[in-house]
Amino acid sequence: MVPLADATRAALVRLVLERGYERRDQPFALSSGGSSRDYIDCRHVLATGDALRAVAAAVVDAVDVSWEVIGGPTMGADPIAHGVAMVAGVPWFSVRKEPKGHGRGTWLEGHRLAAGERVLAVEDTVSTGGSLLRAIERIRETGADVVAAATLVDRGPAVAERFEAAGIPWFPLLTWDDLRIDPLAGGMPAG
Repeated sequence: MVPLADATRAALVRLVLERGYERRDQPFALSSGGSSRDYIDCRHVLATGDALRAVAAAVVDAVDVSWEVIGGPTMGADPIAHGVAMVAGVPWFSVRKEPKGHGRGTWLEGHRLAAGERVLAVEDTVSTGGSLLRAIERIRETGADVVAAATLVDRGPAVAERFEAAGIPWFPLLTWDDLRIDPLAGGMPAG
């Protein structure tokens, strides 16, 4: 569990449950390929300045690894990266799903990463870690060093295992347990 004050954790739980959580009998399809009756729409959670500021401040407080640039896969990482950039005064970037079809043909937008820069990779909600780990591959191709990864919501225990195996410190602000929802195992609801 990341080091967050109890009041901060409680405020984030309330924010996610009130603004972005839905449960239904018919399962939702997840981008990881799995399904769940619990759906979390973090883009809706982060759609106001007060919510974005609260989450950005929590990221800055929780990640106890030294970093200097923040970003991750577009669209999920974008609000958090922008909010943290404003709160912490650091550059942000986004990793595209495919290279830009014109201009420089790049995978990354925003700050142009340089070799040796210390990156905090982020995503709003993580089910398996696959999207964020693919984005990290693109980040590393620039020569930048991914020193940690963070998310607002971690949906299951397999995620921490994947980041540990990749040697990347993992900082979820909230987990399935905080939200009292069914955990996902490898993209599927745990049994």
